[in-house]
Amino acid sequence: MARLEGKTALVVGAGGGIGRASARLLATEGANVVVADLDGTAAAATAASITGAGGRATSLAIDVTASTAAETLVKAPLDAFGALDVFVYSAGTTATASILDHSRADWDRVLGVNLTAPFVIGQAVARRMVEGKKGGAIVFVTSQLAHAAVRDKAAYLASKGGLRSLTMGMALDLASHGIRVNAVAPGPVLTGFTERRFADPAMRQWTVDRIPAGRLGTPEDLAGAVVYLASDEARWTMGTTIVVDGGYLAE
Repeated sequence: MARLEGKTALVVGAGGGIGRASARLLATEGANVVVADLDGTAAAATAASITGAGGRATSLAIDVTASTAAETLVKAPLDAFGALDVFVYSAGTTATASILDHSRADWDRVLGVNLTAPFVIGQAVARRMVEGKKGGAIVFVTSQLAHAAVRDKAAYLASKGGLRSLTMGMALDLASHGIRVNAVAPGPVLTGFTERRFADPAMRQWTVDRIPAGRLGTPEDLAGAVVYLASDEARWTMGTTIVVDGGYLAE
């Protein structure tokens, strides 16, 4: 039997990249999937790829920073499939500037999407799971930069480091309710989010040279870790972050 047969998963940021690959693999493993993304067309395309392969999915466009986002997102899987068992948060944004030039507006935007939204939405999801009395799994997508630093990314570093800590704090608070909270930290992965950076051959080669695996990651490289944490195979895994980075941090 598929690992997530009969479960319903809400995947935020599933219009592309790691979120999309995760949504597809969750569906392959038997889950009903609600695909949410700021880009409604991209979300619909992900859902269509799932239903076209025989899975069950629906989609919605959502701004995770909107005041009604949490309520809307929790309601969607209940309306579509009558349950909410898995929540994956893969939405994210960034800003590039020296700390001397970093604007408050960019700081607020990056922290809003990468840390405040997963807190607010995750809290609403957790409350629903507690109410349902069946437990559940929450998976946040953080970054290897929750464990290391680079120049000109202060807001992003703070947001992902904060999300790593939020993962541990939520795990402690929710363990007694049968809700597991974990995270996946991607290394350098080629997605729509990063393609502009890696379009520069010199930057791409500089990065690859620092990855023991000898290549950039793909969204599919991350999806397996997400599905593991969402499944009952991870029933004793709580508050941890799985780093999937081709060995980058081990160098």
